[in-house]
Amino acid sequence: MKKIIFLFTLLFFYACSNTSSEFVHFSLPNFKPQVPTNTDNIEKSGIKVKLSDIKINQNTDYSEDFRQSVLNIRINKEIELLKENTKEQISTILALKGYEINNETYDYELNTSIDIFLKEDNLSQSSQFFNGQSIESDLIIIFDANIDFVNAKDSQDFQKIATNTKLDSGIKIVYPIKSEDGVTMFKTSLSNVPTQLNKGLEGPAFNIDKAFLSFYKSTLNTLYNNLPQANTLKKEEEKKEYNDFNQESIQEQNLSKENINQENIQDQNSSKEEVIIVE
Repeated sequence: MKKIIFLFTLLFFYACSNTSSEFVHFSLPNFKPQVPTNTDNIEKSGIKVKLSDIKINQNTDYSEDFRQSVLNIRINKEIELLKENTKEQISTILALKGYEINNETYDYELNTSIDIFLKEDNLSQSSQFFNGQSIESDLIIIFDANIDFVNAKDSQDFQKIATNTKLDSGIKIVYPIKSEDGVTMFKTSLSNVPTQLNKGLEGPAFNIDKAFLSFYKSTLNTLYNNLPQANTLKKEEEKKEYNDFNQESIQEQNLSKENINQENIQDQNSSKEEVIIVE
């Protein structure tokens, strides 16, 4: 009897120690600035831009088990950070290019939409007597960003900037799920904290973080390299206005000449029609 009690005591302490050690802390990715943050000495052009909120469109195709997993909780938190930091960096890029952000009166609009596709593929389920059930699958992630820089006075005058990030292959993941199988004392506990992962999920979490950061960097670098300098845009606008003014002047001059010529022709015709009678 004493041996049985001793055995159960050992099992109890093992279960307690196992529960406390089955989680690991894993920080969320650091979305660092991709461009200089000091805009104090940048020459302003006077061109104002309306910076709209970033639109996030999620298209998901995964199991209900993954929806409830800590990896999905973590991904949703990373999407929030991606949106927040991307808008902040876009604001800095506009300042570095010489634009002024003004959502009330503006010359241009900058609109950004991000599409995120998440798919769980090749699902298989396994069960262990002590630890319960788990899912093994491949997680596919695809990012698309579309940035439109639109002339507020002419919607046909716009520049489209696009980026895409897709992993070469799916991320291999194995995560525990809620189930009735297994011994309650030993079953794996499920985390709902994005920085607290079940052991074994560090590798998949790292690869997911890497995909987010790769897309973040690619999007901002593409925008920075393709968005025109405000002063360059201002010179082009001034040149266009000058050319339009000259063209209007030429047309007005031509119209004046046509009117004068028409009047001369009418005068000549009137002279020809005059008849002088001498008695």
